[in-house]
Amino acid sequence: MRRLLAIAVLALAGCVSVSEDVNSLSGIGGDAVLVVGKIEIVPPVRADEQKYRAGWDPFDTKRHFVGRAVMFMAARPESAERTGLALNPPLEQTYFLKVPRSERFMVKGSVVMEHSVRAVSRRQSVVDQSELLFPAPIEFDIRPGDAAVYVGTLRLHRDEFHEVTQAEVRDDYAQAMADFRTRFPGAPLPRKALLRRATVAAAAR
Repeated sequence: MRRLLAIAVLALAGCVSVSEDVNSLSGIGGDAVLVVGKIEIVPPVRADEQKYRAGWDPFDTKRHFVGRAVMFMAARPESAERTGLALNPPLEQTYFLKVPRSERFMVKGSVVMEHSVRAVSRRQSVVDQSELLFPAPIEFDIRPGDAAVYVGTLRLHRDEFHEVTQAEVRDDYAQAMADFRTRFPGAPLPRKALLRRATVAAAAR
């Protein structure tokens, strides 16, 4: 089955670490950075547009897809279907995610529009899936002295076929910092470090 079939199951098996919202800075640690940003889809993805049917779902894998993006991170910008770390930010709101310093490249990112599992026999099933794919690779400008960085709003315009027609990074620092102060009162503000397209040469820095 495809890479996004059951990311929560993979995480429980130790294959993929899933980074969701951070509510306390104490758990970040010296080998990671708090990343603050936002993902906006234009027009926004409506709840009725995302179709997720996985049958029996004891690990509640649906929560990783509906209203959220999945972004696979790596130490190098080469393309990959999936890696050992997936960021799972909510759409249309400021996110606060823990990202290892060594894995600053998003090599694959998407919003799942449809995911359904169909049984074709007693022993076989098939997956129907469509995704709104992000432009990749993208680099997070994480530096050795950073405790937290603001990466901007990744704004993706789409057509009726869920293809990205335009991508931009907006600087909404003031609003994001208001959200940051609400969640982490008194904490030093993140350094502004807007997302940028990555190249293979970036890995050598």
